[in-house]
Amino acid sequence: MARPDDKPLRYPVPARPGQPARIADAELVALAVCQAAMGISSDRQFLGLVGYRLPGWFPHLPSQSQYNRRLRGLTGLLTVVQQRLARLLDVGGARLADGTLIGVANDAGCAKRSEFAGTAAYGYCAAKSEYVWGVRLVLRADRRGSPLAYTWVPANEHEYEPLLDLVEAGEAVIADKGLWGRAYNEQMGCSQVELLTPARERIAANHAREHALASTRLVIESVFANLKEQMRLERHLANTPRGLAQRIAQRLLALTLGILLNTLSGRPAGALAAYDGR
Repeated sequence: MARPDDKPLRYPVPARPGQPARIADAELVALAVCQAAMGISSDRQFLGLVGYRLPGWFPHLPSQSQYNRRLRGLTGLLTVVQQRLARLLDVGGARLADGTLIGVANDAGCAKRSEFAGTAAYGYCAAKSEYVWGVRLVLRADRRGSPLAYTWVPANEHEYEPLLDLVEAGEAVIADKGLWGRAYNEQMGCSQVELLTPARERIAANHAREHALASTRLVIESVFANLKEQMRLERHLANTPRGLAQRIAQRLLALTLGILLNTLSGRPAGALAAYDGR
């Protein structure tokens, strides 16, 4: 699966003051992936489980606060590794794009005093028929569900502008009816991107096309289901935007590694239940 132009991954992690850490960055990344795959949101619960079930595997497990702080500093590394793997897994063809709401903490009880003030907002969730205080994760993936690029914006913003920043010239993007609009299609066309959305009317002449698009869109729906249900992204426990960024990167890396393992073993790409530890 490796490509001829692949080079060893080198990512400079900023040096930390004081004594050398007793647990390496690579060990922390491995722990982060396991935690996401198992769907354990609580760092304290996960570290306790590792110490109990895998004695000796990680001789110097950090405390909950150290683990949380170190992982926030490794968000860039988590993202770089995930993007490198996604490029290796990319099967080409049409891309999939969609967005989903992620609620965030508002312990202060006031949007202006929240740690997420300026980052989060109230957005309407049609699936739950309720407003959610949080962000909208916008994801671009290949047709097997490998995350190729992502960003997040306040929940009251649409996918329009974020998706324009994620797409690449010369590709076709399959999206849902939320991206209907002549002006937006013209913007995509100016970026040399073909936007494929459901037809406004289903007739016998377009039945085959609509069925094919709907089947393909199910892939990105399953991606969001894996992230939010199995990996507990909806119960991420992040209290700051920096913490949320780390938890999103952590889960996307775990998802990509799961797709890689499934590909190598001949399993369906999105069948991640075998890796949740339950």
